Amino acid sequence: MIFDFMKTLWRTIHRHPLLFLWQCFAAFSVLWTITEVAFHFSEWALLKGKKWVSIMCIASVVYAFISRWQVAKIVISVKQSNVSIEVAFGDIFECDGITAIPVSEYFDSEFGLPVSPNSLHGIFINKCFGGHPQAFDAQVSTELAGVHTTQVAKVKGKTARYPIGTTAVLGANGKSYFVFALTHADPQTCKASADVPLMFEALSGLWKNARTHMNGNALNLPLVGSGPSGVGLPSIDLINILILSFIDETKRQIITQRLRIVLTWDRLDEVDLRQLKKSWEEK
Repeated sequence: MIFDFMKTLWRTIHRHPLLFLWQCFAAFSVLWTITEVAFHFSEWALLKGKKWVSIMCIASVVYAFISRWQVAKIVISVKQSNVSIEVAFGDIFECDGITAIPVSEYFDSEFGLPVSPNSLHGIFINKCFGGHPQAFDAQVSTELAGVHTTQVAKVKGKTARYPIGTTAVLGANGKSYFVFALTHADPQTCKASADVPLMFEALSGLWKNARTHMNGNALNLPLVGSGPSGVGLPSIDLINILILSFIDETKRQIITQRLRIVLTWDRLDEVDLRQLKKSWEEK
């Protein structure tokens, strides 16, 4: 917990060092003004000593720290169940449990137009399959052998199109992953696209397929819809969609005891986890 606190605080200050310094200065200025007024009326010698200046400096830094600090993790309990939803900043590949990876309806693996190396899908292939698409393709073909596909003429990548929500269970480095179809892909440009109804459809397919494979594990989910999919909603709205979809499916039948939504650190300025927790606890 202390490590998470320090890591979050350091990242916040590192991203906005001038704002942190400004808050230190503002706090010191307020304390200095109060000190001058207090000394005018009391003439207490301590208020003019070096010790008091040091106390004011320390207090100003502490105030700035508290002002800039954000929590790194929250847990939201699903009412009338023993299911919980954790929302946390971190690296999704370092989390225990089973991780979900959104891909296009073609389950592409070729880097370039079909798969950006910087997308979560691309990072997944590089990190878990050593950058070799063949190993990824072999498992996908085996897992989805019985799924009906539609053949589409496409300028790059695979031509077999799967239904949105189709999920393949892959294994790599001793861990399991749910790779699920989230986005459409333009046959000419390979550009991925999705909207809110498509997100709900894709998540519904993921939940139903995941339910039979969880075996007590936590399910790790990235901020679905924030990447190349182009949904275009603020991070907090995407998180709320994920939570709402999960709770709705959980009410039908429990998927897992814990869903973990993992946010990348570059979302730190966009998401106030304390406010998020408060809003769901009030519902």
